[in-house]
Amino acid sequence: MSCRLVFAVLTLALLGACSSPPPRPAPPPVLDPDSACLQDLRNHHVVFETQAPFGTAGTCSVGNPVKVSADSQTSWNRPGLMSCSMARTVDRFETQVVQAAAQRIFGQKVARLHHMGTYNCRTRRTETTVAAADMGSRGGRLSEHGKGQAIDVGGFELADGTMISVKKDWRGAGKKSEFLQAVARASCEHFNVVLTPNHNRLHADHLHLDIGPHKLCGI
Repeated sequence: MSCRLVFAVLTLALLGACSSPPPRPAPPPVLDPDSACLQDLRNHHVVFETQAPFGTAGTCSVGNPVKVSADSQTSWNRPGLMSCSMARTVDRFETQVVQAAAQRIFGQKVARLHHMGTYNCRTRRTETTVAAADMGSRGGRLSEHGKGQAIDVGGFELADGTMISVKKDWRGAGKKSEFLQAVARASCEHFNVVLTPNHNRLHADHLHLDIGPHKLCGI
């Protein structure tokens, strides 16, 4: 074979190699919904510990539980057990609603969320069971607290230590009341049920927020 022919063959081979498309990168692993939710919490710097799933459908149960001690914006007065989906919603609520309202009204951030409870295996409380409110109403519908899909917020603590209490500050004309009212209204965009002191006396000291199947913006 002549040198020219060898050169031509090698040139064509090199051109063919250069024109070949690069290999496609391997697709990223597909996470199941539970793992994807946990990864989302990590990406948003929520401080939490995973918990073992417990319970069965129709009873008190949480399928993808986490114990949260701080979201991406605030520390919590105590850890709260809830579903991963609920933790993700609370974090979004803190970022988009609570902090925005605090900066607008007070010119500073909320440093700590004060909640009164998250997971609690009980039925819904009603006006007729005020005397035994913590026990729920017998035969009633399972509370969203029993599914890890609810939180009762009692107040917020600003960066300078100022306390904003639902019980003390909901009613009135001051900035604290304005803040709580604004937070409650905007929370209806993130939670399916929002209950405030305007709903009934059982909620005189907290905002009930849940992501259950029912819809009610009780502000």
